[in-house]
Amino acid sequence: MIGKIKDHFDILYAALNSISTLQLDLATQILEQAYQNKQTIYVIGNGQSAASASAFALDLTKQTSPVPPKHRFRVMSLTDNQSAITAWANDVSYDSIFTEQLKSFWMQEDVILAVSASGNSPNVIHTCRWALENLGQVIGLTGFDGGELHTVSHACIVVDSTDFGHIETAHIAIMHYWVSLFHERLAD
Repeated sequence: MIGKIKDHFDILYAALNSISTLQLDLATQILEQAYQNKQTIYVIGNGQSAASASAFALDLTKQTSPVPPKHRFRVMSLTDNQSAITAWANDVSYDSIFTEQLKSFWMQEDVILAVSASGNSPNVIHTCRWALENLGQVIGLTGFDGGELHTVSHACIVVDSTDFGHIETAHIAIMHYWVSLFHERLAD
């Protein structure tokens, strides 16, 4: 049993070490620029990635709330409105569930943070392409070989693993890194 626990965490450690610091830094710069320019960051994903998107949107706004008050991060998880998701899926297509929501809010230079372990979720890719066509920035968080998400992102952080649990854990670790980093920066 001890061997299995150690093996599990050794493999997770290797997955975390596979993260490109260059891509992570580029993604961080895009997020910081969005904050400085008061652009909105829209976070999307399916399944566990949807839950991570929702938690990140909350944490980035709440945990980085500066004191004394400056402006806050503008972050919205498009995974949270079940009525909108099911209406667009039913009336248009599941591939459009995020894009159709964006059409009500989108401004040029807004940011999509797309979370997809496989990098091939059709609704995520559809949204990233739409954002690029509408002059937005795209950050990808993915695993495996990056999938198609790698080709439609300005910055794409690929966790080199084929284990969904390790990929998703790494994505959450990256999100917590960003929250901590921006908490410190805004506190200064």
